[in-house]
Amino acid sequence: MTVTETAGKPAERPDISIKNGTAHLYFAYDVGFAINLDEADRRITAPKGRSQIQAKRRVSKYFQLTPSPVWLSTPVDPFHITPRHITENQVHALLFEFGAVSIDLVVPFSGTLTELVSFIETASESEALRQHARRALDQVLKDIGPAVSRLSVSPHFEDYFVFQIEEFDPTVSVHDLIEKYPETVARLLRGERERLSHEETEDIISNRISYGLEDVTFVGWDCALVYDTEPEDICTVLEYTNVALLEFAFLNDKLNQALDEFYDYLTPLGDRKSPVAFKSFYPQLRSIGQFQLDTEIIFDGVTNSLKLFGDVFLARLYDLASRQMGLEDWQESILRKLDTIESIYGKLSDAESNRRVEILEWIIIILIAVSIIIPFIPGLPSMMH
Repeated sequence: MTVTETAGKPAERPDISIKNGTAHLYFAYDVGFAINLDEADRRITAPKGRSQIQAKRRVSKYFQLTPSPVWLSTPVDPFHITPRHITENQVHALLFEFGAVSIDLVVPFSGTLTELVSFIETASESEALRQHARRALDQVLKDIGPAVSRLSVSPHFEDYFVFQIEEFDPTVSVHDLIEKYPETVARLLRGERERLSHEETEDIISNRISYGLEDVTFVGWDCALVYDTEPEDICTVLEYTNVALLEFAFLNDKLNQALDEFYDYLTPLGDRKSPVAFKSFYPQLRSIGQFQLDTEIIFDGVTNSLKLFGDVFLARLYDLASRQMGLEDWQESILRKLDTIESIYGKLSDAESNRRVEILEWIIIILIAVSIIIPFIPGLPSMMH
């Protein structure tokens, strides 16, 4: 065994130092059915604006969020994640029309890549950090007030951490970062202190994308590493993808609850002893129809809000992030459940139609019976004349 190998694994190279970096800790929440962005914009007194991808090297008009989310910044107390890593005293938020809010806690950092791994592990496991993000959300909701329709903050949230490095000290090229420090980068994306296998490292490192020779973005399922001096559009895409993941998970939970309820609606159809003929399914049909409408509005709002008109790089980035976060699986699950609910609606609709036909048949039978009986009732025919 050579001095450069240990237990079959290549020895790690000396650590590299980060001179300047910024962490964006994104926390996405579903806060209601919808947000009136114009109303929210009017109510916000803090620094604000309509957010859009502003690509300096890329043509932003080809890649847009529609409608543009409202961006705001509001003061909060700094939060110590570790003694060296402290959030800024401003929290940034993106408000989406389909009822989602993304909180961005910004943490400037420096130090070695190994120290950054420790920071990620601490941040990922910190319940206090999650509570800090939730307090920031409450402050945002206090600012925008009744702009939120059917205000109800879901207990489920999604977090995603983006670590942007502008400069190493000494300078490290993109090629050297990939070829010489793959295991450190892989551990960073997994938040693992322990060394990873060669196969795991290769798999993690392969999920990367570059626009030029001097930038690279590694995308993991819960965090990303961006080596770029102009990361704004990249961060926006990753933040939006995390919001989409939140909404799909939220819709999936709602669909599971609805299916449990809607399946019970079918019970009378399978019970032959139940007086189905005169049982109206109109309330159930109305309930299902309203649920379908609400769900499809949110689903369409999420899937259609990101417009890809021709920016190949950002489209590839979104595709990579979507695969890593499993968005396609969530979408397929949602569509399958919507089809199941449509099937339940169809069965109940058929039952309601049959009920009306049966009632009409009984009315006709009763009228025929009455017309037959009337002549045999003494005095009744003459009274009718």
